[in-house]
Amino acid sequence: MEPVRSPRNPRVAEAIRLHRARHRAETGRTLLEGRHLLKEAVGAAATIHTVFFCEGGDGVVQLVAGLDLKPILVTAAVMTKIAGTQHPRGPVAIMAIPPDRPNLESSLIVSWGVGDPGNVGTLIRSAAAFGLGFLAAPGTADPWSPKVLRAGAGAHFRTTIERAPDVSVEALRVRGFTVAASVVEGGDPPGRLAEVKRCAVLVGDEGSGLSAEVAAQADLLITIPMPGHTESLNAAVAGSLLAYELASRNPKTA
Repeated sequence: MEPVRSPRNPRVAEAIRLHRARHRAETGRTLLEGRHLLKEAVGAAATIHTVFFCEGGDGVVQLVAGLDLKPILVTAAVMTKIAGTQHPRGPVAIMAIPPDRPNLESSLIVSWGVGDPGNVGTLIRSAAAFGLGFLAAPGTADPWSPKVLRAGAGAHFRTTIERAPDVSVEALRVRGFTVAASVVEGGDPPGRLAEVKRCAVLVGDEGSGLSAEVAAQADLLITIPMPGHTESLNAAVAGSLLAYELASRNPKTA
């Protein structure tokens, strides 16, 4: 099989455009990078449209054997263009973005203004690990961007993910959630989460945190004790600690 050598190949060019949020929104598609992510997507019966691989990635053919497609062999230079990373971990696949799945039973981690893709991916990974759902609230990085998918390490296919750029604290309350806001100081200790049956934990951007207006609307303010006197925690770390706290203290609600 002769590999595709030009990034101007129509299918390659289509994949490259998916690094743009606007093109993902218009097409409803995104990119998966790496064998692990592709395996998770296939196992979750996600819709895969195209798979690109390099020499030495013959196992990819077996991995997608049950799909109605033929993987496309490309050169390493073309793979770098498709993946958008300096040292891509092929294969790379074009996948249909799954429809939102509102969480109807468990508690939620709510990313409120977390703009860093790595942090959003980690929050999704922690939500999945502790049996929680994930909601992307206003100002959150696209949860289905290639960077967030890489950071999530397959967790996207193991939890519920909902995009709600216009959600409000009151709307979460109407859905039956007790709303807990993570704040750097002045809140109750995380142990208060043991009293909550179904909780939406709001996590703000690590730079600015939640706005005073949003925090004031919450039912609970939660502050993670830091006896080492660190100024604040990374947003993903704070959210992960609270996810563990919620799940471990009240596992029936997670």
